[in-house]
Amino acid sequence: MRTYHSILSLTATMAAVCAAGDLVGFDDTPITTADAPVKGVAQNPATEVGLDIALTAIGVETVTASGVIAVGDKLVTAVGGGVSVAGETPENIFATALTAAADGDAVQILIR
Repeated sequence: MRTYHSILSLTATMAAVCAAGDLVGFDDTPITTADAPVKGVAQNPATEVGLDIALTAIGVETVTASGVIAVGDKLVTAVGGGVSVAGETPENIFATALTAAADGDAVQILIR
């Protein structure tokens, strides 16, 4: 089950469709590249272009793990969507794992 607790929400006028839990960039589209800047996590799906949705910019969110994640890992965006463990020289760490997850599983993250 997807859960979230938003401390700071931002509005995005979506330039593409997305699912709830997708990472969204500053261009208001879902992120599908590694180590990209994150505006927030979609709280609801955007079923059409131009729809305004809320993004969690600070808080706890549920997203998809790309690779194995351990509690406390620093996280960045992953190729194809979701989050992965930050590598040697990450540029855009945006969250910390609150739960462990296997590849493709849901992981709770703290965005600060």
